[in-house]
Amino acid sequence: MSDTPQCDSLAAAAVAYAADSGFSGAEAHVEHTLTRVVTWDSAAVLSAVSLPAKSRARAEVRVYTGDGRCGTASGDASTEQAICSLVDKAGLGVSDSTPSRYAGPASRYGQTDVGLGLLDRRYPAIEPENREDAVNEHIEDLRSIAGVEPLAFRYTEVLRSRAVASSSENNRAEQGTEYTLYGKAGTTDGQHVIEQSVQSRIFADVASLPLGADMGIQLSRYRDPQPLVEGELPVVFEPRVLAKIIEAVAPAFARDRVDAGQSFLTEGRRIGSEKLHMIDDGLLIGGLRTRAFDARGVPSLDLPLIREGSVGALYQGTELARELDGRPSGHEGKDGIWHGNLVLRAGTRSRNMIYPDLGPFLLLDDLTVTGSRWFDLASGKLRLKGHFFSGAAGEEPVYLGVHTLTTTFVDLWSGIREVANDQRRFGAVDVSTWVVDGLKVG
Repeated sequence: MSDTPQCDSLAAAAVAYAADSGFSGAEAHVEHTLTRVVTWDSAAVLSAVSLPAKSRARAEVRVYTGDGRCGTASGDASTEQAICSLVDKAGLGVSDSTPSRYAGPASRYGQTDVGLGLLDRRYPAIEPENREDAVNEHIEDLRSIAGVEPLAFRYTEVLRSRAVASSSENNRAEQGTEYTLYGKAGTTDGQHVIEQSVQSRIFADVASLPLGADMGIQLSRYRDPQPLVEGELPVVFEPRVLAKIIEAVAPAFARDRVDAGQSFLTEGRRIGSEKLHMIDDGLLIGGLRTRAFDARGVPSLDLPLIREGSVGALYQGTELARELDGRPSGHEGKDGIWHGNLVLRAGTRSRNMIYPDLGPFLLLDDLTVTGSRWFDLASGKLRLKGHFFSGAAGEEPVYLGVHTLTTTFVDLWSGIREVANDQRRFGAVDVSTWVVDGLKVG
Protein backbone atom coordinates (compact mmCIF):
# COMPACT_ATOMS: atom_id res chain seq x y z
CA MET A 1 0.00 0.00 0.00
CA SER A 2 2.81 2.41 0.84
CA ASP A 3 4.22 4.74 -1.81
CA THR A 4 6.36 6.71 0.64
CA PRO A 5 9.67 4.97 -0.24
CA GLN A 6 9.20 6.06 -3.86
CA CYS A 7 8.55 9.65 -2.77
CA ASP A 8 11.62 9.46 -0.52
CA SER A 9 13.85 8.23 -3.29
CA LEU A 10 12.58 10.73 -5.86
CA ALA A 11 13.09 13.66 -3.50
CA ALA A 12 16.56 12.43 -2.58
CA ALA A 13 17.43 11.95 -6.26
CA ALA A 14 16.54 15.57 -6.99
CA VAL A 15 18.79 16.86 -4.21
CA ALA A 16 21.68 14.63 -5.30
CA TYR A 17 21.35 15.65 -8.94
CA ALA A 18 21.26 19.34 -7.97
CA ALA A 19 24.52 18.89 -6.05
CA ASP A 20 26.12 17.13 -9.02
CA SER A 21 24.96 20.03 -11.21
CA GLY A 22 26.88 22.53 -9.10
CA PHE A 23 24.11 24.12 -7.05
CA SER A 24 24.95 25.08 -3.48
CA GLY A 25 21.63 23.87 -2.14
CA ALA A 26 18.38 22.20 -3.14
CA GLU A 27 14.99 21.22 -1.78
CA ALA A 28 12.36 18.87 -3.21
CA HIS A 29 8.78 18.11 -2.18
CA VAL A 30 7.24 15.04 -3.82
CA GLU A 31 3.59 14.07 -3.48
CA HIS A 32 1.97 10.90 -4.78
CA THR A 33 -1.80 10.45 -4.78
CA LEU A 34 -3.92 7.40 -5.50
CA THR A 35 -7.48 8.59 -6.04
CA ARG A 36 -10.69 6.58 -6.25
CA VAL A 37 -14.00 8.16 -7.19
CA VAL A 38 -17.60 6.96 -7.05
CA THR A 39 -20.07 9.19 -8.83
CA TRP A 40 -23.79 9.47 -9.38
CA ASP A 41 -25.78 11.91 -11.49
CA SER A 42 -29.58 11.93 -11.61
CA ALA A 43 -29.55 12.46 -15.36
CA ALA A 44 -27.22 9.58 -16.10
CA VAL A 45 -27.55 6.45 -13.98
CA LEU A 46 -29.77 4.73 -11.42
CA SER A 47 -27.01 3.92 -8.94
CA ALA A 48 -23.46 5.02 -8.16
CA VAL A 49 -20.63 4.01 -10.48
CA SER A 50 -16.98 3.45 -9.52
CA LEU A 51 -14.43 5.10 -11.80
CA PRO A 52 -10.95 3.67 -12.45
CA ALA A 53 -8.36 4.60 -9.84
CA LYS A 54 -5.91 7.34 -10.82
CA SER A 55 -2.30 7.57 -9.72
CA ARG A 56 -0.27 10.78 -9.93
CA ALA A 57 3.09 11.98 -8.67
CA ARG A 58 4.01 15.66 -8.63
CA ALA A 59 7.04 17.49 -7.34
CA GLU A 60 8.18 21.00 -6.56
CA VAL A 61 11.92 21.61 -6.74
CA ARG A 62 14.02 24.54 -5.55
CA VAL A 63 17.70 25.04 -6.36
CA TYR A 64 20.02 27.66 -4.87
CA THR A 65 23.31 29.30 -5.80
CA GLY A 66 25.98 30.57 -3.42
CA ASP A 67 24.93 34.21 -3.89
CA GLY A 68 21.36 33.51 -2.75
CA ARG A 69 19.61 33.11 -6.07
CA CYS A 70 16.76 30.61 -6.30
CA GLY A 71 15.08 28.82 -9.17
CA THR A 72 11.90 26.77 -8.86
CA ALA A 73 10.02 24.29 -11.01
CA SER A 74 7.04 22.00 -10.51
CA GLY A 75 5.33 19.29 -12.50
CA ASP A 76 4.68 15.60 -12.88
CA ALA A 77 7.53 13.49 -11.54
CA SER A 78 6.93 9.77 -11.37
CA THR A 79 10.47 8.77 -12.38
CA GLU A 80 13.98 9.80 -11.44
CA GLN A 81 14.54 11.12 -14.95
CA ALA A 82 11.45 13.31 -14.70
CA ILE A 83 12.44 14.87 -11.38
CA CYS A 84 15.98 15.50 -12.62
CA SER A 85 14.43 17.32 -15.58
CA LEU A 86 12.61 19.53 -13.07
CA VAL A 87 15.96 20.33 -11.44
CA ASP A 88 17.29 21.41 -14.85
CA LYS A 89 14.17 23.52 -15.40
CA ALA A 90 14.55 25.15 -11.99
CA GLY A 91 18.17 25.91 -12.81
CA LEU A 92 17.12 27.89 -15.88
CA GLY A 93 15.23 30.31 -13.64
CA VAL A 94 18.16 31.07 -11.35
CA SER A 95 19.60 33.84 -13.53
CA ASP A 96 16.28 35.72 -13.46
CA SER A 97 16.01 35.69 -9.67
CA THR A 98 17.25 38.35 -7.25
CA PRO A 99 20.04 37.43 -4.82
CA SER A 100 18.90 37.18 -1.20
CA ARG A 101 20.85 36.33 1.93
CA TYR A 102 17.68 34.77 3.33
CA ALA A 103 17.26 32.23 0.53
CA GLY A 104 17.95 28.56 1.10
CA PRO A 105 16.32 25.28 2.08
CA ALA A 106 14.27 25.23 5.27
CA SER A 107 16.08 24.27 8.45
CA ARG A 108 15.15 21.11 10.29
CA TYR A 109 12.85 21.57 13.28
CA GLY A 110 11.69 19.02 15.84
CA GLN A 111 8.29 17.55 15.18
CA THR A 112 5.73 14.94 16.11
CA ASP A 113 5.22 12.54 13.22
CA VAL A 114 3.38 9.71 14.96
CA GLY A 115 -0.08 9.54 16.48
CA LEU A 116 -1.53 12.26 14.25
CA GLY A 117 -4.33 10.07 12.93
CA LEU A 118 -3.55 10.68 9.26
CA LEU A 119 -3.94 7.14 7.94
CA ASP A 120 -7.18 5.17 8.21
CA ARG A 121 -6.27 1.65 9.28
CA ARG A 122 -9.34 0.34 7.46
CA TYR A 123 -8.12 1.67 4.11
CA PRO A 124 -6.72 -1.63 2.70
CA ALA A 125 -10.02 -3.41 3.49
CA ILE A 126 -12.36 -0.97 1.73
CA GLU A 127 -14.05 -2.68 -1.22
CA PRO A 128 -15.76 -1.08 -4.27
CA GLU A 129 -19.18 -2.05 -2.93
CA ASN A 130 -18.42 -0.24 0.35
CA ARG A 131 -17.72 2.96 -1.55
CA GLU A 132 -20.81 2.61 -3.76
CA ASP A 133 -23.01 1.87 -0.74
CA ALA A 134 -21.72 5.04 0.90
CA VAL A 135 -23.23 6.98 -2.02
CA ASN A 136 -26.37 4.97 -2.72
CA GLU A 137 -27.62 5.08 0.85
CA HIS A 138 -27.56 8.88 0.87
CA ILE A 139 -29.44 8.99 -2.43
CA GLU A 140 -32.18 6.78 -1.00
CA ASP A 141 -32.34 8.87 2.18
CA LEU A 142 -33.02 11.95 0.07
CA ARG A 143 -35.60 10.21 -2.09
CA SER A 144 -37.56 9.26 1.02
CA ILE A 145 -38.26 12.93 1.86
CA ALA A 146 -41.20 14.53 0.08
CA GLY A 147 -40.58 17.63 -2.00
CA VAL A 148 -36.84 17.15 -2.51
CA GLU A 149 -34.69 15.16 -4.89
CA PRO A 150 -31.02 14.17 -5.19
CA LEU A 151 -29.15 15.79 -8.09
CA ALA A 152 -25.59 14.56 -7.79
CA PHE A 153 -23.29 12.74 -5.39
CA ARG A 154 -19.57 12.15 -5.55
CA TYR A 155 -17.35 10.15 -3.23
CA THR A 156 -13.61 10.82 -3.43
CA GLU A 157 -10.93 8.82 -1.63
CA VAL A 158 -7.28 9.85 -1.68
CA LEU A 159 -4.27 7.97 -0.37
CA ARG A 160 -1.61 10.67 -0.19
CA SER A 161 2.12 10.03 0.27
CA ARG A 162 4.51 12.97 0.71
CA ALA A 163 8.23 13.41 1.20
CA VAL A 164 10.66 16.30 1.49
CA ALA A 165 14.42 16.08 1.00
CA SER A 166 16.91 18.92 1.10
CA SER A 167 20.62 19.67 1.20
CA SER A 168 20.10 20.84 4.80
CA GLU A 169 19.24 17.22 5.67
CA ASN A 170 15.65 18.18 6.41
CA ASN A 171 14.27 14.84 5.21
CA ARG A 172 10.71 13.85 6.11
CA ALA A 173 7.90 11.57 4.92
CA GLU A 174 4.27 10.88 5.77
CA GLN A 175 1.22 9.06 4.42
CA GLY A 176 -2.45 9.75 5.02
CA THR A 177 -5.99 9.18 3.81
CA GLU A 178 -8.69 11.71 2.96
CA TYR A 179 -12.34 10.96 2.23
CA THR A 180 -14.93 13.37 0.85
CA LEU A 181 -18.61 12.80 0.19
CA TYR A 182 -20.19 15.65 -1.78
CA GLY A 183 -23.91 15.95 -2.33
CA LYS A 184 -26.14 18.21 -4.38
CA ALA A 185 -29.90 18.24 -3.94
CA GLY A 186 -32.84 20.45 -4.79
CA THR A 187 -36.52 20.98 -4.25
CA THR A 188 -38.74 19.20 -6.80
CA ASP A 189 -40.11 22.55 -8.01
CA GLY A 190 -36.57 23.65 -8.92
CA GLN A 191 -36.65 26.70 -6.65
CA HIS A 192 -33.74 25.81 -4.40
CA VAL A 193 -30.51 23.84 -4.72
CA ILE A 194 -27.99 23.19 -1.97
CA GLU A 195 -24.54 21.59 -1.91
CA GLN A 196 -22.98 20.04 1.18
CA SER A 197 -20.06 17.75 1.89
CA VAL A 198 -18.55 15.60 4.60
CA GLN A 199 -14.78 15.30 4.82
CA SER A 200 -12.68 13.15 7.11
CA ARG A 201 -9.51 11.13 7.49
CA ILE A 202 -11.71 8.15 8.37
CA PHE A 203 -13.93 6.25 5.92
CA ALA A 204 -16.50 5.46 8.63
CA ASP A 205 -17.30 9.17 9.01
CA VAL A 206 -18.34 9.78 5.43
CA ALA A 207 -20.10 6.43 5.24
CA SER A 208 -22.15 6.81 8.42
CA LEU A 209 -22.94 10.50 8.85
CA PRO A 210 -26.49 11.24 7.56
CA LEU A 211 -25.54 13.72 4.83
CA GLY A 212 -28.44 12.84 2.52
CA ALA A 213 -31.08 12.92 5.25
CA ASP A 214 -29.73 16.19 6.65
CA MET A 215 -29.81 17.82 3.20
CA GLY A 216 -33.37 16.63 2.64
CA ILE A 217 -34.55 18.03 5.96
CA GLN A 218 -32.77 21.30 5.30
CA LEU A 219 -34.34 21.70 1.86
CA SER A 220 -37.83 20.77 3.05
CA ARG A 221 -37.78 23.83 5.32
CA TYR A 222 -37.23 26.20 2.38
CA ARG A 223 -40.87 26.69 1.39
CA ASP A 224 -43.60 29.32 1.61
CA PRO A 225 -41.35 32.31 2.35
CA GLN A 226 -42.88 35.05 4.45
CA PRO A 227 -42.05 38.79 4.26
CA LEU A 228 -38.76 39.86 5.76
CA VAL A 229 -39.06 41.31 9.25
CA GLU A 230 -38.39 45.07 9.29
CA GLY A 231 -35.80 46.60 11.61
CA GLU A 232 -32.48 45.56 13.06
CA LEU A 233 -32.60 42.24 14.90
CA PRO A 234 -29.95 39.93 16.32
CA VAL A 235 -28.73 37.46 13.68
CA VAL A 236 -28.06 33.85 14.62
CA PHE A 237 -25.41 32.23 12.40
CA GLU A 238 -25.49 28.48 11.84
CA PRO A 239 -22.08 26.81 12.29
CA ARG A 240 -22.03 25.65 8.64
CA VAL A 241 -22.26 29.32 7.56
CA LEU A 242 -19.45 30.39 9.85
CA ALA A 243 -17.23 27.54 8.66
CA LYS A 244 -17.39 28.91 5.11
CA ILE A 245 -16.58 32.44 6.31
CA ILE A 246 -13.62 31.30 8.43
CA GLU A 247 -12.22 29.14 5.63
CA ALA A 248 -12.41 32.12 3.28
CA VAL A 249 -10.60 34.56 5.59
CA ALA A 250 -7.62 32.37 6.54
CA PRO A 251 -5.25 33.67 3.78
CA ALA A 252 -5.68 37.21 5.14
CA PHE A 253 -3.48 36.19 8.09
CA ALA A 254 -0.40 35.73 5.88
CA ARG A 255 2.32 38.12 7.05
CA ASP A 256 3.56 38.86 3.52
CA ARG A 257 0.00 39.77 2.46
CA VAL A 258 -0.40 41.98 5.54
CA ASP A 259 2.96 43.71 4.94
CA ALA A 260 2.05 44.33 1.29
CA GLY A 261 -1.22 46.03 2.24
CA GLN A 262 -3.25 43.28 0.59
CA SER A 263 -5.09 42.29 3.77
CA PHE A 264 -7.63 44.19 5.88
CA LEU A 265 -5.68 42.96 8.91
CA THR A 266 -2.70 44.50 10.69
CA GLU A 267 -0.69 42.89 13.44
CA GLY A 268 -2.23 43.44 16.88
CA ARG A 269 -5.34 45.18 15.52
CA ARG A 270 -8.58 44.69 17.41
CA ILE A 271 -10.94 43.08 14.93
CA GLY A 272 -13.73 41.62 17.03
CA SER A 273 -15.38 40.80 20.31
CA GLU A 274 -13.33 39.43 23.20
CA LYS A 275 -15.44 36.29 22.78
CA LEU A 276 -13.60 35.59 19.50
CA HIS A 277 -10.57 33.33 19.78
CA MET A 278 -9.23 31.25 16.86
CA ILE A 279 -6.18 29.03 16.60
CA ASP A 280 -4.63 27.20 13.69
CA ASP A 281 -3.78 23.71 14.94
CA GLY A 282 -1.92 21.69 12.31
CA LEU A 283 -1.32 18.84 14.76
CA LEU A 284 -4.94 18.20 15.80
CA ILE A 285 -5.33 14.43 15.97
CA GLY A 286 -7.34 13.23 13.00
CA GLY A 287 -7.92 16.75 11.67
CA LEU A 288 -8.51 17.18 7.96
CA ARG A 289 -5.55 19.57 7.62
CA THR A 290 -3.34 17.82 10.15
CA ARG A 291 0.13 17.09 8.78
CA ALA A 292 3.63 16.36 10.01
CA PHE A 293 5.20 19.05 7.79
CA ASP A 294 4.35 21.57 5.09
CA ALA A 295 5.63 21.75 1.51
CA ARG A 296 9.01 23.01 2.74
CA GLY A 297 9.37 20.27 5.35
CA VAL A 298 8.52 22.54 8.30
CA PRO A 299 6.18 21.27 11.06
CA SER A 300 3.22 23.55 11.79
CA LEU A 301 3.22 25.80 14.83
CA ASP A 302 0.07 26.15 16.92
CA LEU A 303 -0.90 29.73 15.97
CA PRO A 304 -3.40 31.92 17.87
CA LEU A 305 -4.58 33.86 14.80
CA ILE A 306 -7.17 35.77 16.84
CA ARG A 307 -6.56 36.24 20.54
CA GLU A 308 -9.51 37.65 22.53
CA GLY A 309 -10.70 39.65 19.50
CA SER A 310 -7.30 40.95 18.36
CA VAL A 311 -4.97 39.77 15.62
CA GLY A 312 -2.45 37.41 17.17
CA ALA A 313 0.11 35.38 15.26
CA LEU A 314 0.49 35.51 11.48
CA TYR A 315 1.57 32.89 8.95
CA GLN A 316 5.14 33.36 7.73
CA GLY A 317 7.26 31.40 5.30
CA THR A 318 10.86 30.25 5.48
CA GLU A 319 12.59 33.24 3.87
CA LEU A 320 10.45 35.85 5.65
CA ALA A 321 11.06 34.13 8.99
CA ARG A 322 14.83 34.30 8.42
CA GLU A 323 14.56 38.00 7.62
CA LEU A 324 12.65 38.58 10.86
CA ASP A 325 14.98 36.28 12.83
CA GLY A 326 12.05 34.02 13.65
CA ARG A 327 10.73 30.56 12.94
CA PRO A 328 8.57 29.73 9.90
CA SER A 329 5.03 28.86 10.91
CA GLY A 330 4.91 25.68 8.78
CA HIS A 331 2.03 26.68 6.52
CA GLU A 332 3.59 26.90 3.05
CA GLY A 333 1.71 25.08 0.32
CA LYS A 334 2.12 24.68 -3.41
CA ASP A 335 -0.18 27.64 -4.08
CA GLY A 336 0.32 29.88 -1.06
CA ILE A 337 -0.93 29.58 2.52
CA TRP A 338 -1.75 26.01 3.54
CA HIS A 339 -3.70 26.57 6.72
CA GLY A 340 -4.14 23.85 9.29
CA ASN A 341 -7.25 23.08 11.33
CA LEU A 342 -9.03 26.31 12.32
CA VAL A 343 -10.53 25.95 15.79
CA LEU A 344 -12.73 28.66 17.29
CA ARG A 345 -13.42 28.69 21.00
CA ALA A 346 -16.93 27.57 21.97
CA GLY A 347 -19.15 29.23 24.55
CA THR A 348 -20.76 27.71 27.62
CA ARG A 349 -24.50 28.03 26.92
CA SER A 350 -26.78 26.10 24.58
CA ARG A 351 -29.08 27.67 22.01
CA ASN A 352 -32.08 26.89 24.21
CA MET A 353 -30.50 28.89 27.01
CA ILE A 354 -29.55 31.78 24.71
CA TYR A 355 -32.78 32.23 22.73
CA PRO A 356 -35.00 33.57 25.58
CA ASP A 357 -32.58 36.50 26.02
CA LEU A 358 -32.83 37.55 22.37
CA GLY A 359 -36.51 38.27 21.75
CA PRO A 360 -37.25 38.16 18.00
CA PHE A 361 -34.21 37.26 15.91
CA LEU A 362 -33.14 36.32 12.39
CA LEU A 363 -31.29 33.10 11.55
CA LEU A 364 -28.92 32.65 8.61
CA ASP A 365 -29.29 28.95 7.84
CA ASP A 366 -26.97 28.55 4.83
CA LEU A 367 -25.16 30.54 2.16
CA THR A 368 -25.98 30.39 -1.53
CA VAL A 369 -22.74 32.11 -2.60
CA THR A 370 -19.96 30.19 -4.34
CA GLY A 371 -16.46 30.99 -5.57
CA SER A 372 -14.61 33.95 -4.05
CA ARG A 373 -16.48 37.04 -5.22
CA TRP A 374 -18.55 37.30 -2.04
CA PHE A 375 -15.57 38.40 0.09
CA ASP A 376 -12.60 40.73 -0.34
CA LEU A 377 -9.51 40.07 1.77
CA ALA A 378 -7.97 43.49 0.99
CA SER A 379 -10.95 45.55 2.17
CA GLY A 380 -12.55 43.00 4.47
CA LYS A 381 -15.95 43.35 2.82
CA LEU A 382 -18.50 40.53 2.98
CA ARG A 383 -21.66 39.94 0.97
CA LEU A 384 -23.54 37.08 2.60
CA LYS A 385 -26.45 35.86 0.49
CA GLY A 386 -28.41 32.96 1.86
CA HIS A 387 -31.51 31.40 3.39
CA PHE A 388 -32.97 33.33 6.33
CA PHE A 389 -35.53 32.48 9.01
CA SER A 390 -37.19 34.56 11.71
CA GLY A 391 -37.46 33.09 15.16
CA ALA A 392 -38.17 33.53 18.85
CA ALA A 393 -37.75 31.33 21.91
CA GLY A 394 -40.32 28.53 22.01
CA GLU A 395 -41.57 29.16 18.45
CA GLU A 396 -40.97 27.34 15.19
CA PRO A 397 -38.69 29.33 12.83
CA VAL A 398 -40.46 30.96 9.88
CA TYR A 399 -38.80 30.83 6.47
CA LEU A 400 -38.14 34.26 4.93
CA GLY A 401 -36.49 33.26 1.66
CA VAL A 402 -33.09 34.22 0.25
CA HIS A 403 -31.75 37.62 1.27
CA THR A 404 -28.43 39.46 1.39
CA LEU A 405 -26.48 40.78 4.34
CA THR A 406 -23.70 43.21 3.45
CA THR A 407 -21.08 43.77 6.12
CA THR A 408 -17.35 43.35 6.83
CA PHE A 409 -15.37 40.73 8.68
CA VAL A 410 -14.60 43.29 11.40
CA ASP A 411 -18.22 44.40 11.85
CA LEU A 412 -19.37 40.78 11.93
CA TRP A 413 -16.77 39.78 14.52
CA SER A 414 -17.22 42.97 16.59
CA GLY A 415 -20.96 42.39 16.86
CA ILE A 416 -20.68 38.94 18.48
CA ARG A 417 -22.99 38.92 21.48
CA GLU A 418 -22.82 35.26 22.31
CA VAL A 419 -21.06 32.08 21.23
CA ALA A 420 -22.97 28.84 21.86
CA ASN A 421 -21.57 25.51 23.04
CA ASP A 422 -22.68 23.42 20.03
CA GLN A 423 -19.19 23.02 18.52
CA ARG A 424 -19.21 21.14 15.20
CA ARG A 425 -16.59 20.27 12.61
CA PHE A 426 -16.99 21.23 8.96
CA GLY A 427 -13.97 20.12 6.97
CA ALA A 428 -11.01 21.85 8.59
CA VAL A 429 -13.05 24.28 10.73
CA ASP A 430 -14.40 23.71 14.26
CA VAL A 431 -17.02 26.31 15.14
CA SER A 432 -20.30 26.79 17.00
CA THR A 433 -23.37 29.04 16.68
CA TRP A 434 -22.92 32.80 16.97
CA VAL A 435 -25.39 35.55 17.87
CA VAL A 436 -24.39 38.85 16.26
CA ASP A 437 -25.79 42.34 16.82
CA GLY A 438 -25.64 45.41 14.59
CA LEU A 439 -26.28 43.74 11.21
CA LYS A 440 -29.04 44.67 8.79
CA VAL A 441 -30.45 42.22 6.25
CA GLY A 442 -31.81 43.35 2.91
